[in-house]
Amino acid sequence: MRIMIITEKDEFYLPLAVDKLLKTCNGQVLEVVCARNPLLPGTYAAARKFLKIFGFWQIFLQGIRLTKVKILDLIPSWNFSGRHYSIKSVCKAYDIPYSYCENLNETHFIQHCKDLRIELIASVSPTQIFKEPLINLPKYGCINIHTAKLPKYRGLYPTYWAMACGEKILGVCVHYIEQGIDTGKIILQDELDIPAGATLDYMLTVSKLKGAELILNAIKQIEQETVKPYYAEGQGSYFSFPTRKSYKEFKRLGYKLW
Repeated sequence: MRIMIITEKDEFYLPLAVDKLLKTCNGQVLEVVCARNPLLPGTYAAARKFLKIFGFWQIFLQGIRLTKVKILDLIPSWNFSGRHYSIKSVCKAYDIPYSYCENLNETHFIQHCKDLRIELIASVSPTQIFKEPLINLPKYGCINIHTAKLPKYRGLYPTYWAMACGEKILGVCVHYIEQGIDTGKIILQDELDIPAGATLDYMLTVSKLKGAELILNAIKQIEQETVKPYYAEGQGSYFSFPTRKSYKEFKRLGYKLW
């Protein structure tokens, strides 16, 4: 199967997921594409946006964390952790082509996928919304990781919102991409406990790794033609950016960001 992975730039969580996918599907993945995040077009824009929600101290701590891992990514000899801190570094380690795309729905990118004869797109949490020409292009469709138990917590930051809403269980699923946000048929779904006093950092780490595991299982089912997708039942919910009110509740429940 000829697979393309589409994700976005990240230093902490998405490289872990992509690493796990490439470790198993190295011979099948033809390219990893990082798509532009249209909601947070840069580090400083993200810092300004989240400063209003989480406050100066949390953004300062995140800045230190970010600076540290960027240095480790630039100077691999200083990195003794055994993990990569950018998607580009993961691709380099597996000798997989890496590219950056401003707009996944532009004609030239669609043609690029056709030229590669992509049969399956594995979406690892990019923010850009796929449109019909891209969705309909691969023979086996487009599948996506979403760290929530659908139909609840569609949209942005599902792990944060599940914690802020007092959930004790975090859902992780792989679903087909359709028009609409996180509305496609579910292929696989699992759950993770949210421990008392957990950090968002910890839950994002374990949920992205679980999502990669589910994608690998989904690929096997698709290849073996045993996949039995289904639509989620029940009342759905949609969330966007965190709010100051939700962060107060997040802290009241005993959770921390890092």
